[in-house]
Amino acid sequence: MPESADLYEILQVHPAAHPEVIQAAYRRLAQIYHPDRNPAPDASERMAEINAAYAVLNDPQQRAAYDRQRAGGGNSRDGTAAVHDVVRAKSFQLVNDAGQTRAEMSLDADGDPMMFMNDRNGNRRFAISQTTASGQFRLVINDQHGKARLWIGESNEGRPMLYLTDRNGNRRFGIYQGEDGSQWLRIVDRGDKTRLFVGEADDGTPMLYMADIDGDRRLEIHQDNYGSQELVFYDADDDIAARIGEDT
Repeated sequence: MPESADLYEILQVHPAAHPEVIQAAYRRLAQIYHPDRNPAPDASERMAEINAAYAVLNDPQQRAAYDRQRAGGGNSRDGTAAVHDVVRAKSFQLVNDAGQTRAEMSLDADGDPMMFMNDRNGNRRFAISQTTASGQFRLVINDQHGKARLWIGESNEGRPMLYLTDRNGNRRFGIYQGEDGSQWLRIVDRGDKTRLFVGEADDGTPMLYMADIDGDRRLEIHQDNYGSQELVFYDADDDIAARIGEDT
């Protein structure tokens, strides 16, 4: 094994990993690289590295001595240095005793950083990723069927947005920002009709309205440029049924 080889990187675990995580990682890698299972020409060499790394990290005294050596060589793995290690290794995984990946931090095929967490069935439930070229980021929380239920990030135009969906994947709640900097909140029904809107009108004044099941506006609260507020009720024919506010 080269002297520069990092034993934690060989086992694909964090330097602060608990012994149980190291043992599970060893079993997972052994299933992949054992020569009896893997016909690749370098499988034996890779398995020898894994065995050597495990022999040190699975022994408390040897591991402590190795950690002191790494720290003395300027390889401290806490704080920002730990993040740099993850990027250099391209992958950081947390596995359970069954060898299942429960969390991973890595670089995707485009070299962009990402982190995700899985449930006990291996379904991805939480993910954070970033597109390095544009700087856009996103956080996604999925349900057990893999459908995004919460999404926080930036639109294609680079503006912040957040939305929640129902169990069928339909967007029901959203917070958005317009090109002019205006913000609004929308709650829609399963037919994608806006039922509640809170934000700014076209002239930049604040407004709120609620609609019926047909999408027709029935209640509206708005404010004009002079600061006057008004509450308006509409009937089924979109005519004003009642108005509360200030006159001119």
